[in-house]
Amino acid sequence: MSDLLEVIIKRVTPDIQSGQYKVVLQDKLSGRLLMIWVGHFEGTAIAMGLEESWVPRPLTHDLIKNIIHSLNAYLSRVIITDLRDNTFYAVVCIVLDGKEIMVDSRPSDAIAIAIREKSPIFVSSNLADKMIDEVDEIFETMQPKETVH
Repeated sequence: MSDLLEVIIKRVTPDIQSGQYKVVLQDKLSGRLLMIWVGHFEGTAIAMGLEESWVPRPLTHDLIKNIIHSLNAYLSRVIITDLRDNTFYAVVCIVLDGKEIMVDSRPSDAIAIAIREKSPIFVSSNLADKMIDEVDEIFETMQPKETVH
């Protein structure tokens, strides 16, 4: 795996027109930003995790967390690895019996699980050229009729 940039979640914003969410990640060292579009349900799951707003019965990401724990494993990190044909790719890194296993994942699911596990989120340095310096630049590149909350 190439060099990794640790990121934090800077903002999760619903887009009323598309029904999707924008997840803005910020490099902890440089402050540069990366925006990922995610589906409505995934964006809601990420927002719920950030707000620590839980429901009485486990949702999908909670179930995955529970499965990992029941195997006496833990989520060491998630990595957003690539961007191909306007689609981001990620892996979740699970440690089981001292061995790290990388499992293919959508970035939205990986982020939602990482929040629940309080695990770090990384972006592969090969995506650094996709990062920008200011949030305003992100919003300038959006479709003209998008609404930001």
